[in-house]
Amino acid sequence: MKHKNTDLIGGLIMIIVSLGFLVQMGNFTVYGKMFPRAIILLLFLAGVGLLIKAKVNPAYSELFMEEDKLKMIVVGIISLGWVLLLKKIGFVITSFAALGVLIWILHEKRNWKNFCISFLIAAGEVAVFYLIFAKLLLVPLPSGLLF
Repeated sequence: MKHKNTDLIGGLIMIIVSLGFLVQMGNFTVYGKMFPRAIILLLFLAGVGLLIKAKVNPAYSELFMEEDKLKMIVVGIISLGWVLLLKKIGFVITSFAALGVLIWILHEKRNWKNFCISFLIAAGEVAVFYLIFAKLLLVPLPSGLLF
C-alpha cells in the first residue's frame, strides 16, 4: 500500500469539518454559542497547524491497516446516524446508544462483559455532559421523541 502524507490529509479534514460545523451553527443564545465557537476555532487552528507541519516535517504512513478498515466504516456510519437522529430522538438516548456501540466496537475483545461495560461508560459520560451543559450551563440540548 502506498504511504500518504497523513498530516496533510488530517489537516484538510479538520479544516473542512470545522467550516462545516460553523455553517451548521443554529439559533443558540449568546452564551450557548461561546463553547461551540471556541471548539470550532480550536479545530480550525489545529487543522492549520497540521497543514504547516505537513510542509515542514510531514509524516507518511498507511491510512488504515487492513483490519481497521471495516471498523472505521462502521464508526463513520454510526457517527453519521448519531448526527442525523440527534434532533429526532434526542441527545441523551441517541448519544447513549451511539457511544455505547462505538466503545464496544472499538474494544479489542467484543464479548458480553465488555458490551455491558461499554454501555456503563457511555451512560456515565452522557450523564456528565447532560448535567454540565443542560443543568449547569443551561445550554439547550436537542430533545426529541424520547428525551
